[in-house]
Amino acid sequence: MKIKPLIPVGSMIKVEKSKIENVLPKKILDDLPQIINGEVIDYKMTDGMDIGYVLVTDNNLKIWIFNNELNEQTKKDYEIEDSNRSTNLITKELLSQIDKVEYELSGNRSIKKIANPLNLISWLIFTLKDIF
Repeated sequence: MKIKPLIPVGSMIKVEKSKIENVLPKKILDDLPQIINGEVIDYKMTDGMDIGYVLVTDNNLKIWIFNNELNEQTKKDYEIEDSNRSTNLITKELLSQIDKVEYELSGNRSIKKIANPLNLISWLIFTLKDIF
């Protein structure tokens, strides 16, 4: 699995204002120049799909941005690929390894044991205890 490179904390980067106009409030956008210079001070993770950067801009505002909002020169400097699709964590290599795992089945699989009402109620209580 290929991991995307991250810009190191403390690096100075540039962000295009036009790419973040729809995510920041107008009050903050008015204080920002067209090309925003900022220092990476931290990382911030979203719903598991991407990692963003927390920046402090030249005029001391903290903003949060992603790779697709970076200036083209910054992307070239840090060798960041611009991808419009999300990273698929399940790869062909991972799927090919699934059939190599051997599972051992244990327990009683007789129909009398499975159809026993006491076992069914016990199984139902065990299964539903986390829901209620």
